Amino acid sequence: MAKNQYKYGKTKEQKVAQSLRSKGASVQVSKGSKGAADLTAKFPTGTKWKVQVKSTRTGTAASLSGKEIGRLKQSATRSKSTAVVAKVSPRGIEYESARSGKKLTPPKSKK
Repeated sequence: MAKNQYKYGKTKEQKVAQSLRSKGASVQVSKGSKGAADLTAKFPTGTKWKVQVKSTRTGTAASLSGKEIGRLKQSATRSKSTAVVAKVSPRGIEYESARSGKKLTPPKSKK
């Protein structure tokens, strides 16, 4: 079961990476699953996101633990990035700030 969960999670990380790339971001997927962030996204506007992906097969995606949120925020601060949680469900992908909990949308490209 754990292997299937890991594979499912990696598939959803790739889905989020693809979605962010379609919005103009350059995305780097972290190797393994032990880091604070699963993805690093850099947008043409100069905005950077450190993203932790949470997913579910049904209902609402799991929330980050206090420890996970702390690690993500610390990692984002060090790299001058925004700490973001990407929640993936059958309804789609929602992005929210790990600091405020407010919904985020990827920045629009500079014209």
